[in-house]
Amino acid sequence: MPFLLLLLLLLTAPAYTQVTLVREAPNDSFELACPTCVMRVSGLALTQGQHAVPMNTQKPVALNLLMWRYYDNILGKDALMAEEPFWTTGVQLLDELAESEILSLHINLVWSDSAGLAHRIYLVLAGFTKANLSRLPLTTVVDSDTYAPLRFAAVAQITLDDNDWETYDSIEGVATLESLNTKTGALSGAFEFTGNRIGMEKLGFFLGGTFRK
Repeated sequence: MPFLLLLLLLLTAPAYTQVTLVREAPNDSFELACPTCVMRVSGLALTQGQHAVPMNTQKPVALNLLMWRYYDNILGKDALMAEEPFWTTGVQLLDELAESEILSLHINLVWSDSAGLAHRIYLVLAGFTKANLSRLPLTTVVDSDTYAPLRFAAVAQITLDDNDWETYDSIEGVATLESLNTKTGALSGAFEFTGNRIGMEKLGFFLGGTFRK
């Protein structure tokens, strides 16, 4: 009898360990260019190297090459600022890089929908060089290869209420940088992507996105 009980446990155990519950929900579409929607650029950064995921420019993990370095006479050392200093000579960090250096452009967006709810969308266009920036437009696509040239990635945080949101990570899509003035930070472009909701079997379709600053 003990042997039969042990055999029963061995035979039934895999059935329990292999069960995985995955939450599912209907797919959703987000019309980013609806008549009453507003898209605002909240942050912009150009970084050295190829970044796989977008960077929150409010919590940077890499140096923004759009910043300017100047000598601060009060501090007695070099300092950085976001805009070109008007009272002294400054050098933009981007100007010190070779034309062949690989770059990533991070664009942080705030999208307000037709109901007035604000959502955050983070984009990164990666795997291009300074030379590419002189020949715009520049088109990038989502690729599973982190180091693919002209690669696009996006993360969207969609607000549900004050204490709840859902996050989507891009699995396919395209983004085009139509213009960029590296001295002033002015830019324009367009994007669309399909995202997989993190933690749930659900797709989000982000359609008709544009950005301008």
